[in-house]
Amino acid sequence: MTEIDDTILMINKLFTKKPNTIYEVRLVNQTYAKQVNVFFEYYRIGHATHSQQIARLDDQYRTRLPELAKQIHQATGLTVNTN
Repeated sequence: MTEIDDTILMINKLFTKKPNTIYEVRLVNQTYAKQVNVFFEYYRIGHATHSQQIARLDDQYRTRLPELAKQIHQATGLTVNTN
């Protein structure tokens, strides 16, 4: 399995589909550290956001960030935000 497959597996494990809860995945490009951090975020309407780092990807994924976001969205169905 690749790092992406492991990340998608972790996202599916955390995605519990509770009512009135919004789930997102955030990809953060760390320019100086040359890494991509993957966060799983969820919040109930009217409450604070909970964010959990689930992966730290190497420099090779920084150039493929839009393609990576599309792949995660297709596999999980969640909104994927990139920064």
